[in-house]
Amino acid sequence: MKEIRKFADTCNVVIFDFGGVIMDVDVNKTVKSFEELNIDGLAYNDIIAENGSFFRDLELGLITPAEFIDEFHMNFPASKNVSDEDIWKAWNNMLQPYNKERIELIKTIRKRYTTCIFSNTNYPHRKTYKAMFREQFGYDFEDLFDKYFYSDELHLRKPTKELAIAPREILFIDDNQANIEQAKANGWQAHLLKKGETISDIFYFDNQEETNEI
Repeated sequence: MKEIRKFADTCNVVIFDFGGVIMDVDVNKTVKSFEELNIDGLAYNDIIAENGSFFRDLELGLITPAEFIDEFHMNFPASKNVSDEDIWKAWNNMLQPYNKERIELIKTIRKRYTTCIFSNTNYPHRKTYKAMFREQFGYDFEDLFDKYFYSDELHLRKPTKELAIAPREILFIDDNQANIEQAKANGWQAHLLKKGETISDIFYFDNQEETNEI
């Protein structure tokens, strides 16, 4: 496997964003699911956590899932006629099946680098995408990477300087320009995944290497 040539040799830790990098996410599917439940007034931008509100609080672990539901009912009154189970199902509908090629590639990357996930996420999503991974691949998501950093557990959004890793050792991969700019300001090496680009376009092989079974 070739190194990423434009990054320094000091890189020995690869930190991946999750949504849009490891797993594809389609927020519009969640918006449509809420519409089908006759929950009016909820738009795409409401769900994007960086825009603030209780969605961001859930992502930062500042409120519990039960408190999120209370806030949801308060902000979208029509949801009071919908079960919690259906709300969470709609919430999780943005999570798309894993791409097998990416997962196999990560297993190979891990042979050469320390691999980490740093995700602005929330507990209901994480519970769901871990279950999806187990169902699709037959082993635990926790066995795929070396370290995991989740915003709701850290009460911090990525990228943050508060990691016990030397900045010059980090290569950070994300699909959000603002995150990339902040990572570079932190002294990290960083690569923005542009629309249509995947991690398979960054890491590539001279000769196909066998991955170890997990």
